[in-house]
Amino acid sequence: MVVVRSLLGLVTGASAGACFASGMGADKPFPSLTQCYRHNEKACCKSAHDHLVKSALADLLAPACLKEYPMLEDLFCALCDSGSVWEADTPAGVFTGAHVRLQDNTVNLVFCESFLKSLWGDQDLNQPTTEFDNCGLLLDSESGGKRVVVPSAKNEAGEAEIPNVDKFLERISAIYPKLVLVNGAAANVRLLSEEMAKAEFTDWDSMECLSSSWMFSTTFAAFLAVLRW
Repeated sequence: MVVVRSLLGLVTGASAGACFASGMGADKPFPSLTQCYRHNEKACCKSAHDHLVKSALADLLAPACLKEYPMLEDLFCALCDSGSVWEADTPAGVFTGAHVRLQDNTVNLVFCESFLKSLWGDQDLNQPTTEFDNCGLLLDSESGGKRVVVPSAKNEAGEAEIPNVDKFLERISAIYPKLVLVNGAAANVRLLSEEMAKAEFTDWDSMECLSSSWMFSTTFAAFLAVLRW
């Protein structure tokens, strides 16, 4: 257990059931989260984490488009979900939760097909989506800095800028807010589709993925919280 706590580098005495982001148990956040507000009943994030998520989205989208894509917001808020806790570890230093795996200083977040279909505008996950074409995305360019990417737009070779959902997750991983610390340093993040995770993790049967029903349940909980307030 000493090795576990040292590797996580989150909070002294962290143990199974601790959130990957905060190192503490999931709890009702106070102050309330303003970006990841769907999780205000019970969250794995604090206000500072919420601020990092908001800043990352502001770097990706123009101000007029920040509330255009609820599923994209949910994608960025996944580590705030109260289920983003680590449940088991191995001597090799692999920490797993239901839909999260910390391995080699990288946080792997796994999303179900149902979630990704909603994110993709119910379009074929193996094809480009037009879901984000109306706003465009501000993504890192190979030459440095940011450039506007229209996901389904084709280049001079006739290829879409972002050909499928797995390539989209790869591009977003590069700018995803780094909410997890390992030995005091921010861990990298990889966003994976359920299919990619199945191909990569030999023990996939022991894991789960975040689904669109998860989004509905957190939304409904947030709605009830507003009514009670």
